[in-house]
This record gives sequence, C-alpha cells and structure tokens, in this order.
Amino acid sequence: MIFARDGTSRIVLKRESRDAAEKKARELSEFGWFEVQIQEEPQVERSGCSGK
Repeated sequence: MIFARDGTSRIVLKRESRDAAEKKARELSEFGWFEVQIQEEPQVERSGCSGK
C-alpha cells in the first residue's frame, strides 16, 4: 500500500509487488506528492467466526 498527500488530498494505492510500489512512490514524489510512504498490507486473521 502506498500512502501520499499533496496538500489538499490524500491517496492510498495498492500494488501487487514491493518493486511496483517503490516505482509508483518515486513517481508520486516526482509529481510533487509528499509524505509518500509504503506499508505492507495488514494481514487480517480469519478465525472462522461469523461475526454474530
């Protein structure tokens, strides 16, 4: 996941690989986005609960 700001907006983008995320993060920085961060997608455990 890539998180970035441009002063008025925030975006969150998802890429399938770390390499693709790093490439997109560099592009965003070049276009003037700031606070560009890459974070691993949080893994949610599925416990089999139905949520009831």
